[in-house]
Amino acid sequence: MRSGLYIAAAMIIAGLLANIVLGDPGYVALRFAGRLIEMSAVTFALVLIAAYFAVRLVIKLITARRSWKAAQEARRHERARRSFAQGILELSEGNWEAAENTLTRHVREAENPAAHYLTAARAADLQGAAERRDEYLQRALEVAPDRRAPALVMQAEVLLKHKQLQAALTTLEQLEAMKQQNARGLLLLARAYRQSGDWQKLQALEPRLRSTRGITAAMVDETVAQVHLDRLKDAGTRGDLNELKAAWKETSRSLARHPEIVVAYARASMACGDHEAAETALRDCLNKQWNESAVLAFGELETSEPLKTLDRAEAWLPAHSDDPALLFACAQLATRAELYGKARSFLETSIAIRPRLEAYQLLASLMEQLGDRERSMKALNDALAFAIGRKANLPKIRARRFQERRQVDRRRN
Repeated sequence: MRSGLYIAAAMIIAGLLANIVLGDPGYVALRFAGRLIEMSAVTFALVLIAAYFAVRLVIKLITARRSWKAAQEARRHERARRSFAQGILELSEGNWEAAENTLTRHVREAENPAAHYLTAARAADLQGAAERRDEYLQRALEVAPDRRAPALVMQAEVLLKHKQLQAALTTLEQLEAMKQQNARGLLLLARAYRQSGDWQKLQALEPRLRSTRGITAAMVDETVAQVHLDRLKDAGTRGDLNELKAAWKETSRSLARHPEIVVAYARASMACGDHEAAETALRDCLNKQWNESAVLAFGELETSEPLKTLDRAEAWLPAHSDDPALLFACAQLATRAELYGKARSFLETSIAIRPRLEAYQLLASLMEQLGDRERSMKALNDALAFAIGRKANLPKIRARRFQERRQVDRRRN
């Protein structure tokens, strides 16, 4: 409908122009190189139109080869883009070998070949092909010498994954020297410093982690907390009390309130023989925030005054009378205070509320030392049934039938 209206309007306008031109076709005179060229206005207009199309044709002929090359290149780029998209899908599906082949098939035609090589390196790594992975990473570095960060970050990530800590550190420090470090690279550097136990460099890196876009405060807090945990545990493993005190002193107040940090410090203090410091830290933590791990750690204390430590644990019982972890901790402390009857009562109550293998083991050892071997064996059997998840389905053996079979076996022998 609309096209019909356009055609009708064009015909009307053409008729009007034709009527005007027939009445007065106009006159155009041009002097060029000493010659006078005369023609009607209509002829001049037609010459101009013909000249326009002739110029356009010449321009197209001149640029035809360039346009053909551009079209060919566009088709190659489009083919490479489709190949990259297909490779990503195959990688996501877990078809790593096919993904590697697809990603490298048209890599020379890609606008960004480094992306193809890096993704192919990931596919090769997932197949355990270390040589091909390293070759792809090297090619990614060669085709994008001005943007080496993506390849170096992936290389460092792969090295850390395969426990090649020193090589990963070298790669990340190379990235630092090039001033091309990014958020992912900083997190990997923090991870490498943590695994190598270089606490000083890791603490010096914290301000950069907090100021780098793309790294959330929660990620930094988790990293810093893990640093302090590792440092406390390492000091406890080595039995270095001075290092432990220094690490605890450098722990911020906010982190020192976390039960996980407090428990790590308490266990490290116990490993270093400073049970009093461990008791103080655990008691302060539990008075502010009840935590099962802290309660269990409190039960492991071996202070010089076990009765006083037991009294402090029992002071929490009115508010937590049904807490099996607290009852187990009280049982442990009662055994060290040589209150065996009370320890047995605590253990049996704790097991009745929520069984745990440690409670069964302690009860069996206690009963054995008290001379009650039957009760000790029962505790061990109960512990085994609890660990397996069921009791053995053994039919009851009748004493008379058992004796008769024994006599028959003796006569045969």
